[in-house]
Amino acid sequence: MPETSANTVALDNIPMTDRVRDLRADYFGAVPEICIERARLVTRFSAENGLFKQSRISVLDKARTYRYVLERRAPVIHHRTGYRTGMKPLAIRDESPFAGATTSKFKGVPLYPELMALSIWPELLNITERRRNAYHISREEAEELNLEIFPHWMDNTILELARIRHSGPEIDLLEHLVFFLASKVNCISHTVPDFSQAIGVGLSGLIERAQQRLKHVSDGRRNEFYQALIEVMQGIIAYAHNLAGEAQRLAASETDPVRRRDLIDIARIYRRVPELPAQTFREGLTTVWICWTAIHLENPNVGLSLGRLDQVLYPLYKADAASGLLDPQHALELLCFFWLKLGDHVPMIPNAGEQLFGGTGSNQAITIGGVDREGKNAVNDLTYLMLRATELMMLRDPNLNARYCSGVNSKAYLRRICEVNLNTKATPAVHNDRAVIKALTAKGDALEHARDYAVVGCVEPGSNGRSYGASAAILLNLPSVLELTLFNGRHRHTGMGVIVSEPTGDPSQFQSFEEFRGAFQRQVDWMADKAVKLNNLLGKVHQDFYPTPILSALFEGPMETGRDVIDGGALINSSGIAVIGLADVADSLSAIQRVVFEEKTVSFATLITALTSDFQGHEALRARLANQDKTPKYGNEDPAADCNVRWLTGLLDSVFSARVNYRGGRYRVGYWTMTNHAGFGRLMQATPNGRRARDNFTSGITPVSAVTPYLTKTLNSASLLPSSQLANGVALNLKYTPENGNRETMLARFAASIEGYFDDREGTSDGGMEIQFNITTHDTLVDAVAHPEKHPELLVRVSGYTAYFRDLNPRMQKEIIDRTEYRLSSGRLVPFDPFPLEEERR
Repeated sequence: MPETSANTVALDNIPMTDRVRDLRADYFGAVPEICIERARLVTRFSAENGLFKQSRISVLDKARTYRYVLERRAPVIHHRTGYRTGMKPLAIRDESPFAGATTSKFKGVPLYPELMALSIWPELLNITERRRNAYHISREEAEELNLEIFPHWMDNTILELARIRHSGPEIDLLEHLVFFLASKVNCISHTVPDFSQAIGVGLSGLIERAQQRLKHVSDGRRNEFYQALIEVMQGIIAYAHNLAGEAQRLAASETDPVRRRDLIDIARIYRRVPELPAQTFREGLTTVWICWTAIHLENPNVGLSLGRLDQVLYPLYKADAASGLLDPQHALELLCFFWLKLGDHVPMIPNAGEQLFGGTGSNQAITIGGVDREGKNAVNDLTYLMLRATELMMLRDPNLNARYCSGVNSKAYLRRICEVNLNTKATPAVHNDRAVIKALTAKGDALEHARDYAVVGCVEPGSNGRSYGASAAILLNLPSVLELTLFNGRHRHTGMGVIVSEPTGDPSQFQSFEEFRGAFQRQVDWMADKAVKLNNLLGKVHQDFYPTPILSALFEGPMETGRDVIDGGALINSSGIAVIGLADVADSLSAIQRVVFEEKTVSFATLITALTSDFQGHEALRARLANQDKTPKYGNEDPAADCNVRWLTGLLDSVFSARVNYRGGRYRVGYWTMTNHAGFGRLMQATPNGRRARDNFTSGITPVSAVTPYLTKTLNSASLLPSSQLANGVALNLKYTPENGNRETMLARFAASIEGYFDDREGTSDGGMEIQFNITTHDTLVDAVAHPEKHPELLVRVSGYTAYFRDLNPRMQKEIIDRTEYRLSSGRLVPFDPFPLEEERR
């Protein structure tokens, strides 16, 4: 698919319309409101139909639950009120062409009592007063949750059902928070549906396929499954028709002729789609939107992603443009409205979770560009319009990810990606098609499926609509593995009197670095065993109590296999491990190797004493361990350091890929962290690379801050990591200084740095997989801490997603401020002192 337009430059200069600008202002002014509609309806249906007493909830039971909710949801056409900062009423100017919503609120917080909603139970009466990321809720709704909804679920959440079934140590390890987190307690989410069939044949066409399958099914579970697909799709159609009826009702009494015409258009379109095939670009977007709102009934949106929309929707856009029905300005306005609708909800995060996930949106990734299933150029006019929408809107959601294939995609396209990064300061992330496709095929994906990958959540690649990868199944704190190795199976967070894992020996007695690495490897294997066992346990609880018929209806594979995606019905059934703290552990290994075993200038006993005292009285040793000129540091093209980081990625890949998940697939490892590198860091004591207790870990595959003075060396070291070991995605975070002067020169250097990083040097490197940027000065970020009111919309890249700087907790703000900053004109580090936390400033 060629870059079709001769005037792609013009697509980059279309302005924002006044209608979009007004709604965007309201979006930024709105406070999230807890919505209890879903929780109320699911609880009511479950109680009335005896589901709380069942030992298993079938996929048909779940489908009937969701149809009940879909048919009774409030048919919201346009919101008119909300709340703003200070919890004061906000009048909203909503003229979106997309009716319906994920919640009944303008910016809602949906609740899933089956999962983690009960974690806010203690906060219900003061959640409006939280210091950061407060939610509005009326006293009446809080009382309904407290007295009528939450009590039903005390023994019926996924975690409690798992606890009833399992008496091993895995749940205890999870609840310590310091070893690993398992996302299935809260969601599965991290995947990409297939919207192409809903757009191409309509839900009525999919219902007909399910009905045909039913005629030839003999076993009961498959019969149940096809009935479930029909139930949920009929429910989605009923919801769309309810919206059409409400729009028609409003139009009948509307006196403004423009507004009346808009309502009549909504009524007409929602009577057609998603029931029938989409015939126009707007109908295609509407189909995606209504199906998207329906999917949110099943799982909290933490990484649910929309896939390759520039490919899925391009035939409709092209036909509309050719017929004169649609011009680029109107198409861009539709995309901008769609971008805003995607931000109509935020995930529910309890106050305690703010340290691990604070400031995050839903991480709804949209993927553009790259190559098609035949390896040909897939960049088109819609790709450029989506870049322009992102540039104009500057929103944290959707999380735009640009694929780039050197030699296939044009350098003008890469330059445009860089330009949008300069203008937004933080997006889009850029993915190297050659390396990502090599990573996926190395794990067994067919070449045409690997070429058709989309980014999930933060940075995780998966075949679009056919890979049920659950890419955030486990978030593993790798420094805890190091901790268990250093202290012979003990962990300072849980107390030195408690043996947590299998003892692997007193390190002070080890005679070689290889002996220490052997102990570390045994601890990795122990941790992997516990994490996988817990994930598989939770997966089986989901299979018995939380099937997902809506997602299965919008996925490639379940219709053919007659199985829900949670039962292995997808074509690709991997699970994802996200590893936190790679660079900190790699540098710690290098420090131990150098000073303890090679130079023999520091004994292990002395090192342990220094770590236990947080380097108090050992300041000279700490300075030596932290200095890149004294001990090897990953990111400096140092052979010893690069060897250790590659040893780690190879070890983790071999240990996890050997294990099988509850759906019969294999585990894939990646390195991205959301905000967990700050949260986990807060729970951990000092480490051998000179890091002090409670300091943040480093994000993704990024080198430790301030130890890599040269940009080129940083890129070269990171590009040496074999892509075959990184199939669950990586995040390389870089910070560039915005440079005044020749913008064209900066853009050229920006693009060249990406090209160089992505270059696959045969025999030595696959080329880097992913790269993302913050392009904001140190001083601006420091000022945004002191004066958040001056920077209300400052967008920053965290680790795989964007966030508003004001929403991040102080430790995450510090981590971004302290990241190594490079000046592109010189390729050198910009020196500055570490930013002190508030308690340190006092």
